[in-house]
Amino acid sequence: MEKILENIWGIFVGLGWWMLNRMTAKIDGLEKDKAESSAVGRNSSLIHETDRRLDEIQHTTVPRQEYKSDIAALHLRINDLERIKQDKVQDIRIVENVESDKKKGK
Repeated sequence: MEKILENIWGIFVGLGWWMLNRMTAKIDGLEKDKAESSAVGRNSSLIHETDRRLDEIQHTTVPRQEYKSDIAALHLRINDLERIKQDKVQDIRIVENVESDKKKGK
């Protein structure tokens, strides 16, 4: 019985060690492929620079200012609709029906 437990214990330790090695390798791979914060910041500044240049040359299907004003107008309209469509019911009153009370014998 002791020999069986020793063998099973060895198998579990071996499987645990193997799983730990695989997890460590996967984590190392993720860390290796992860972008550095300086690269993200540099790409962000490049994107903003490209947007600025597009604004300067107006090389879009719709002029950028017109697009921005349309989006702003949509936001304003949505906000107006939200205010208009708010629940108008402020007071709920329950009125008993006199005819149904007579039928019930009250």
